[in-house]
Amino acid sequence: MNNSTNNNRKEEILAKSRQAKKDEGLEYAEAKGMLFGERTMSITGIIVGLVAIFYGQFEALFAVATVILAHVIGQSYSTYRFKRSKYYLAWLIVGVVGTLYFFMLFIAATQEWTALLDRLWRFA
Repeated sequence: MNNSTNNNRKEEILAKSRQAKKDEGLEYAEAKGMLFGERTMSITGIIVGLVAIFYGQFEALFAVATVILAHVIGQSYSTYRFKRSKYYLAWLIVGVVGTLYFFMLFIAATQEWTALLDRLWRFA
């Protein structure tokens, strides 16, 4: 009788899962893919940043820093909303300030706004 009850319970759970159209295998694969994507983005960003420094192309370095810090904003915000931790709030603030700063540096460098670029560099 106990085995029959367990089988009925399993079938009930499977039926609810099918109705919800929720595929845990797909969710797992997407989470693994997101983690792999974050790692490859980070490695690629580091390589591009190093090449930019080597060749003196600071515009590319500013662009890479902007994208990486924008990613920090997304990660920190979503985790902060869930955990309400001061640690993630601090990273969120660092991400926002850093993204704005490096984006301004990128715009100033690509548009050859030397006066603004000199002012922003003083803070670096």
